[in-house]
Parts: sequence; C-alpha cells; structure tokens
Amino acid sequence: MELIIKGVIRRVTEPREFGSGKRMCEVHIELAEQKFEQIIPLTFWNDDVDEAIGFTVGATIEAKCWLRGNEWIKEGMPARAFASFAVFDYKLPEPKSIRETVIEDSKKNPPQVDDMPW
Repeated sequence: MELIIKGVIRRVTEPREFGSGKRMCEVHIELAEQKFEQIIPLTFWNDDVDEAIGFTVGATIEAKCWLRGNEWIKEGMPARAFASFAVFDYKLPEPKSIRETVIEDSKKNPPQVDDMPW
C-alpha cells in the first residue's frame, strides 16, 4: 500500500548495516496539522541512507512510502504485529526567503490607518 506522508523532521538515527550488506536509517517526523503530537519513523534503505543522514532537523518533508507489515510470534508469548514505512520517493520543499515570510505575515496582519510609528 502506498502512502504520502507530510511532516517536520525531528531526528535522524545513526545508519545501521546488516550482515547482508543492506543499510538502513530512520528519520522520525512529526505529522503536520495534528491535534496531538504524532511521531512517525520513516525508513530509508541502501543508497537513500546517504541522503537521509544529510537532512536538516526542523525541515519539512513529503515522503512517498510503502506501508509494510510483519508479525512476531514466539512460543508462550502473545503475537505482535508491526508496521513500517519504507520511503521510495521524497521531496524537501524549498524554504521560504525572509522577504516571502514578511510579505505573508503582513498580509495576515495589515497595518491600520492610525498605526503610525510616531
């Protein structure tokens, strides 16, 4: 199942290398526009790991992911199911310039007629 997830990068974990030669890194993001804090781990594999470790904490990301599931069953223990979000494509929108930010803020709060600095 394919998902598009948007959020703000909160942390990037250290890359791990497995015996098979595969590499993996998790990027934890906070989902945008949620009532409560929702942190989701996005998984980057192999060549994408080099790009992921260069991400800036606080930057916005839009990732296309494969939703994967797995279960863990051990004798005498309750069965557990896990989900993971494996990223196959992503976008890091360009940050706005200071000028664009000031213009947007001024449109939200326009000056009043009697709003003079003197």
